[in-house]
Amino acid sequence: MKPLLSICCTTYNHEKYIKETLDGFLAQQTSFPIEIIVHDDASIDKTAEIIREYAAKDSRIVPILQTVNQYSQNIKPWANYVFPKVQGKYIALCEGDDYWTDPLKLQKQVDFLENNDDFELCFHNSKKYFQGKGEFEINTASSRMPSVTTVIDLVDYCFIATPTVVIRNNFKLPDWFDYSPVGDWPLFFIQVGDGKIKKLDDYMAVYRVHEKGMWTGKSEIEKMQTDHDTIKMLIENRVLPEQAHKKLKKKFNKLKKKLIKEHLKEFFNLKN
Repeated sequence: MKPLLSICCTTYNHEKYIKETLDGFLAQQTSFPIEIIVHDDASIDKTAEIIREYAAKDSRIVPILQTVNQYSQNIKPWANYVFPKVQGKYIALCEGDDYWTDPLKLQKQVDFLENNDDFELCFHNSKKYFQGKGEFEINTASSRMPSVTTVIDLVDYCFIATPTVVIRNNFKLPDWFDYSPVGDWPLFFIQVGDGKIKKLDDYMAVYRVHEKGMWTGKSEIEKMQTDHDTIKMLIENRVLPEQAHKKLKKKFNKLKKKLIKEHLKEFFNLKN
């Protein structure tokens, strides 16, 4: 039977975490069939081996195991390997170092989207887990947001944690997406468009913060530069509806000035 929903998971050197991630997928209780697409980008640890073990026991798991790292060649897994394999009407996202905590997560999100055609994306509250400290913290970036938002709100910052997302499979990623410094924020803009975004109040996922994380491993100035380059690409390709586009341009101009100041500060500190 064709899956109604496709779980899309990307991994790289996640041997310490991938079992918890996969167990969260397999614990889902749904009234509909699912598939689990897991892309490993040529990990040099035992991540691929663990994925193979799980796939051998459950036919819903579709492994894509690279032998040469694709990300380093500007080949993004979502656009080039994962999404082309998707069969579901809906897509759920989760990286290999994050995990789900509620077995009814997917059922709740799909039920909402099935009954509300004017919403494109459904996410929910989450917690952060600080690996080094062994401590949990509420992800306030999303918890303080209202239950209904649009891309106009999303311009302010990406308040949607990737492991909390279920989206409709009704979009096509443009060629420039491969060169975007980040994937999730532009994806949400492209997919949602003029539609609405729904937040469920339930806490159903954990976003893991650790030194090897793609985002958390960056310095503050590196994060600013990444935001700058991502926003520039979104503006140049006119991704957003007009009102959101204008707001994004204002954000970009402020960020550009701030970034110049930070680079000047860094330059003079180095000279001294």
